[in-house]
Amino acid sequence: MHGNSPGRQKEKSLPTQMLELSEVEKTLIRSYRRWIAGMQMNDERYRSVVWTELSSFLDDQSARSILGGLLSLIAAIGNFSRRPVRLHPPCCGYVCEDELLILSLIGACQRRNHSLSRRRAEWLVSANGIAILLEGGQRIASALKTKEIELPDRPHQNGADTEIGSGVLRLRVVAGELAESGTF
Repeated sequence: MHGNSPGRQKEKSLPTQMLELSEVEKTLIRSYRRWIAGMQMNDERYRSVVWTELSSFLDDQSARSILGGLLSLIAAIGNFSRRPVRLHPPCCGYVCEDELLILSLIGACQRRNHSLSRRRAEWLVSANGIAILLEGGQRIASALKTKEIELPDRPHQNGADTEIGSGVLRLRVVAGELAESGTF
């Protein structure tokens, strides 16, 4: 694909660095990454950091709700993933497309865009995991909404299947990022 083609321009519209994300998006991505790292290394310290960050960002009740939703997301992806789902290490300053896909799913749940949230879920997990993934996304969305915190509605996440979750774009991106990103 050439540098000036429409597909390349769409790809560049996706955030690639954590500093391009809102504070709540960064918190959710860091929590997701750390929880998985803690699971993979059987290290409670990662989970403790997740709790500390979530409860200091919100209150304990909201943090518990978000953590419950996060656990549902991780369980659905871990048990029903349609493909290897990528994520960066906890301290990485970059964000990958799969991490953005999860944020998009949560944002769609917040905005009650059921069609978009379902498409995001279908891209990540098989039919057996869709309800679990959507329940997790909805739980996080509701906890944030209770605190009047909304995820940004980014133009590249608004449901155009040629953006996040595009099979054609995904294959090219996977080939380009596989060495940099971890898999789950």
